[in-house]
Amino acid sequence: MKAVLTAAVMACLAAPLWAEDLFVREQLSAQPLSDAQDMVVIVSKLTLKPGGRIPLHTHPGDEHAVVVQGGTALMPNGKEVEFSSDMALFFSAGDVHGGVTNHGDADMVILTTHVVNALEPFETLAE
Repeated sequence: MKAVLTAAVMACLAAPLWAEDLFVREQLSAQPLSDAQDMVVIVSKLTLKPGGRIPLHTHPGDEHAVVVQGGTALMPNGKEVEFSSDMALFFSAGDVHGGVTNHGDADMVILTTHVVNALEPFETLAE
């Protein structure tokens, strides 16, 4: 069962819904949740290069994130927001989030931890 879940997660992550050199998601770990074998915990490192954009999207589970290297981001409403290092973020399952463009001159780096249903697509575009 563990091999099937790992294969399902890898298939979801191998073909992201947005293919852009300015936004890179590197999976660091994927493990089944101890007491719920259809759930998986995925830890990733996101790098958002200057001018890069994360499209609006959802996940079939919760996302926790910590900004490692912050910067200025342009939000979907047109406002600039400063993401500071060590800022913690949380998005509940199904919450539309993203739509963020790196408006600075340096990479923004974010570590994410997703607890998602391994039997569903990892992400769904919401644009």
